[in-house]
Amino acid sequence: MKRIAIIEDGFVRDSQIFKADPAIIERDPNWEDHFTDVKNPCQYVGIFEGTTEQEIKEKAAAEEEVHPDVISLIEI
Repeated sequence: MKRIAIIEDGFVRDSQIFKADPAIIERDPNWEDHFTDVKNPCQYVGIFEGTTEQEIKEKAAAEEEVHPDVISLIEI
């Protein structure tokens, strides 16, 4: 299966992308420290193929060096 991978709303802002596990937001009062400066912040990651949605999320996350749980998939 092929899916379009995007970084979910709220995890991309101005010139930064959230790189940590989103679960940290509830545990860490300084969770905003996990945003990292990037050259070209963008929600679009790319089109990826895999046998499961989790596999696709992991491929996309590796591409952007983010946690898989900040990735959303859109069916092609």
